[in-house]
Amino acid sequence: MRIRDLLPLACQALVSNKGRTTLTMLGIVIGVASVILMLSVGEAAQRYLLSQVASFGSDLVFIANGRGNETRGGPPSLLTKQTLTVKDYKKLKGLSWPQAVNATIITRDLVSFGGTDVLTRVSGSAPDEVIVFNEVLIKGRAVSNEDLESHARVVVLGSKIAVQLFGEENPIGHIMKVSKQPFRVIGVLGPAGSRFFSDADAQVTIPFTTSLDLYHKEHLNFLAVKTGVIRPSEAKNLVRVALREAHNLDNPNGDLAKDDFRVASQEDAIKNADTIGSILQILLGSIASISLVVAGVSIMNIMYVTVTERTREIGLRKAVGAQPWDILGQFLTEALVLTSVAGILGVLLGISFSWLAIQIVLHFQSGWTFAIPWPGAALGFSVAAAIGIIFGYFPARRAARQNPIDTLRYE
Repeated sequence: MRIRDLLPLACQALVSNKGRTTLTMLGIVIGVASVILMLSVGEAAQRYLLSQVASFGSDLVFIANGRGNETRGGPPSLLTKQTLTVKDYKKLKGLSWPQAVNATIITRDLVSFGGTDVLTRVSGSAPDEVIVFNEVLIKGRAVSNEDLESHARVVVLGSKIAVQLFGEENPIGHIMKVSKQPFRVIGVLGPAGSRFFSDADAQVTIPFTTSLDLYHKEHLNFLAVKTGVIRPSEAKNLVRVALREAHNLDNPNGDLAKDDFRVASQEDAIKNADTIGSILQILLGSIASISLVVAGVSIMNIMYVTVTERTREIGLRKAVGAQPWDILGQFLTEALVLTSVAGILGVLLGISFSWLAIQIVLHFQSGWTFAIPWPGAALGFSVAAAIGIIFGYFPARRAARQNPIDTLRYE
């Protein structure tokens, strides 16, 4: 029997059993949609990670608490031994080669003005923050060295928090509260987007010396150095030498395991983010693929039931001259049509759900982008078609091998 004859016959058989066909297709549709959804979200997460670490340029070096041979990234951890101090900031600031040096202390706290309270991120920073992170002031000024030295209670607002607290009113010069303490607003930053996986426009910035006093801290969360004309790899070595001297570390051989601080460049962070994103995609895709295997087993079982129910039909076809390969082709074509149509529906549903998922994420975190995962869509459809061939073959072979006499006697 030719393929052009098998296809209409397979479609007719599937349409005649709409309920069973729909239930059989449902497993494939859900499986393919899950694979595409997971791969799409994983790819979006990878792009987001890379955008976060690459947004500041390639000439930054970060210094964080922890052992020198650690590669852990992410936000500051309370479980890590804290070693960075104001002394380290001054040491790096006194070097001749850095273009800018910033120190940061991150805390979440309540800020308020005129009866409006907002829980947000309070960033204790140095004057060079605007240079390090390419910030733009739209009103007032940034934190100055005088503010730093005098531990001044002044605050610079992100663009969103300024609107939340002051609306259309100019906030410069007003007294607001940070952690229930009065602070004078000296500046407002322009839109900055997401930074370190949080909304920079919703944070407030105060001098890091004031933050140390306000929260009774002695250590910094991290330092950032803008290298300027010096290559990041060379800058990392110069930073290590300077901080080993500041920490009185006896490490003449430069053993990173002996350092009580971690130094990483943007290039290191991009490599780590790319690796994490790839692992995330593989993990999510593998989990979602399990549903496709389950759907394949379901198709095989239903096809076995179908073969049993259509035993007399198989006998009649063989009695009028149908060959075993004709029977095999008929049932295999049915399985292939079933899974191919389900694969197309699954691709469309998966793309729709992926777009919806990204829109939901954007309500909570800016910076995520949606892109149709064409490799994932092609993979999902190909796997669905392969499942039709692989799991449909065994029931089809069983039908083809049945004895015509036995099938005609079947009740």
